[in-house]
Amino acid sequence: MEGRYELQLNRNYLYLILSIFFQSFSFVFTKFAAVEVEQGSFFALLLNRYYLTALLCLVLQSIFWQLTLRKIDLSVAYPLTAINNLLILIFSYFIFNEQVSLSNIIGVSIIMIGIVVQSRKSENA
Repeated sequence: MEGRYELQLNRNYLYLILSIFFQSFSFVFTKFAAVEVEQGSFFALLLNRYYLTALLCLVLQSIFWQLTLRKIDLSVAYPLTAINNLLILIFSYFIFNEQVSLSNIIGVSIIMIGIVVQSRKSENA
């Protein structure tokens, strides 16, 4: 029985991870769309392949988020979505060759420390 519970718990966290990744990917594809349609019209942006891919990522993110919230408390799941800050910083640097400053790294580090502190169960609870 315990093995089945662990499998279910792992599946729920897999849904959360997929939700976080699809949300991050949507930001990346939106950036690609913005770069490609720099001087285009509103409709050119809406029909852009990157923008449409970003929308698909958001649909998938929403589905996995709903699956996550079925079994994981919102107070646990939502703070973990701040991992998007780290992913976007990484994607910005490696995909778009954007500058990442020391203050960016310190800020994201503080957020990650906050996630760890928040997600740890209180010994008194």
